[in-house]
Amino acid sequence: MTLGFWDEDGNTSREYNPGPHESLFGLAAGLIEEKHDSNPRIAAEHELEEECQMRGGKWYQLTERPLAMDKYDTTKIYSYLAIDPKTVENPRPLDEEEDIEIVSGVSVEEILAMIKRGQMNLVGGCACLLAIEKLRELGEI
Repeated sequence: MTLGFWDEDGNTSREYNPGPHESLFGLAAGLIEEKHDSNPRIAAEHELEEECQMRGGKWYQLTERPLAMDKYDTTKIYSYLAIDPKTVENPRPLDEEEDIEIVSGVSVEEILAMIKRGQMNLVGGCACLLAIEKLRELGEI
């Protein structure tokens, strides 16, 4: 599950990715766990709070059905966009292994450049492109 959010500050995040062993820009993302009752939207709401210290806003599912990770993996990706979520004073804690930095003031052009330069993982890049398309459709950008 991936989640992008949009507000007037133009926030994204940078997180250590153990696979490539580097910090990459991206979106809040996580697994759908038992605590989410197998509901991807609940998982997305929890990740927004844990990783971005935000809650609420107007939500959009970005694809008609989940995307397959690739042809060899059974992982399904659900992508959401939350517009104008609000900061939470006492958010859910990060998972112990997570090292996430919120980066403010990032423009759409900068996000596109990050994707092109390989500074974002594939799943986050795909979700960003879907979110940008939705924001254009809604007249937000």
